Amino acid sequence: MRNNPIWQDLATHAQNPQLKDLGFLWQQADRLENLTFESENIFLDLSKNWIDDDVLSQLCELATHAKLKPAIENLFNAAVVNTTDQLAATHTTLRDPQHPNHKNNTALLFDLADAVHSGQIKTAFGKQVKQLVNIGIGGSYLGPRLVVEALTELQSESQITVYFAASVDDSLINQLFQSIDIEHCLFCISSKSFSTVETLMNATAIQNKLEQIAGYQPTTAQSSLMAITANQSRATQAGIPEHMVLPFDASIGGRFSLWSAIGFPIVLAAGKSQFRELLHGAHTMDEHFRHQPFERNIPVLMALISIWYRNFIGLSAYSCLPYDARLRSLPKWLQQLMMESTGKMHNVQGDVINYPTTPWVFGDHGQLSQHAFFQAFHQGVDALPLDFIGVLEHNSPAQDFLLYNMIAQGAALMQGKEEDHSMKGCPGNKPSTTLLLKDLSAESVGQLLAMYEHMIYTQSVIWNINCFDQPGVELGKSIARDIQEHVENNTLNEVALDPSTMALIKKVTE
Repeated sequence: MRNNPIWQDLATHAQNPQLKDLGFLWQQADRLENLTFESENIFLDLSKNWIDDDVLSQLCELATHAKLKPAIENLFNAAVVNTTDQLAATHTTLRDPQHPNHKNNTALLFDLADAVHSGQIKTAFGKQVKQLVNIGIGGSYLGPRLVVEALTELQSESQITVYFAASVDDSLINQLFQSIDIEHCLFCISSKSFSTVETLMNATAIQNKLEQIAGYQPTTAQSSLMAITANQSRATQAGIPEHMVLPFDASIGGRFSLWSAIGFPIVLAAGKSQFRELLHGAHTMDEHFRHQPFERNIPVLMALISIWYRNFIGLSAYSCLPYDARLRSLPKWLQQLMMESTGKMHNVQGDVINYPTTPWVFGDHGQLSQHAFFQAFHQGVDALPLDFIGVLEHNSPAQDFLLYNMIAQGAALMQGKEEDHSMKGCPGNKPSTTLLLKDLSAESVGQLLAMYEHMIYTQSVIWNINCFDQPGVELGKSIARDIQEHVENNTLNEVALDPSTMALIKKVTE
């Protein structure tokens, strides 16, 4: 990668101190016009970043050299893009109204949702379903939770309240059982493989609690348990009635799966029409990503800016800051999407790479962040790329106040402030990106999330890595299973572990 002449030119360009001087860069008269972009419900302002027209042009050349255009077509044409597992990545087909996968998926979800709403499906207590608890972790949790939080204020069709249980923690499960109406609750085990340890442990804990409650009588006709999985046989072997298992294809990656059956909690919480609009918004962004030239392609531009900062400027962190409480889970969702997808040290050929990939991703609700870690943004020695995200809904003075705060933070980071007392001064010249949504409709949310998905795919193509596998995730889980097995069998002496780990195990088991 570093032998690529375009890469070398960009590395040379990055040494120019004027590219890190926003005051100098803003001397370009048409800078705002050249660095603002719009597509449907999204407006993107890149003008406060350490880039100029030449850098952007070279970055687009880098994307061309990496064969991004054919890679995009491979994604949409169901070619093998997950080279580790030799699979396509078919999440975009679920949002394409002309694709059979879209029609089959929505029919499956909507039929079950209708059966729940009509009372045809009852809990194992013979009661109507009024609540749903989603038991899942990672992609089976973060995406659905984000969308449910974003859209439930728009709720019009559904009376189902959705809760989420992710962590293996007895205190959280006990707290959950105090918050729900158990007899009217449907528990949904969401796991692609139906072998995720945390999810199955939580499912077992919940099943044990249900069995201790009088009146619990599960049958084929009534069940308090359902499953969403790509491994239907494991779900039915665990006692889930076949008609209560929603399948999805193994070619849909977990962190890209909220559009699939994994999105069933969204259907129950926000309604069928909102789910359709969510898919429609994502498909709109799919079409934009597929057909717009790189220099006007919002996901591609977002990816190129992040690569510029990571590989050429040398910034190792990235922050996502939504100024709307309904998007409070966006930073966590993006954290998994980016770090699990592009946190790789091998390229698709299996060789160890010699350049950094994913930055460290963090963030929170923007205004809360101002009173937590913005001090470091303004006066810290380091800079990092920031995504400010605002929603242009003027429903109240408070909403406008949030937007003014967001705009002010971007201005303050760029302009800084001189003070007579040097310790109070802020140097400014800190870069940021501002992204505005026209509203927080389901369509806008779909566009936003698909934009970030395609941003990550673009990064992976240019970095020549596979964004659809996650071998590192399994290592710690594997060791944990071994430790538990040896503790239970009293065979710890047979394990080759370091002295610190052995001492900690003994401390836990004393």
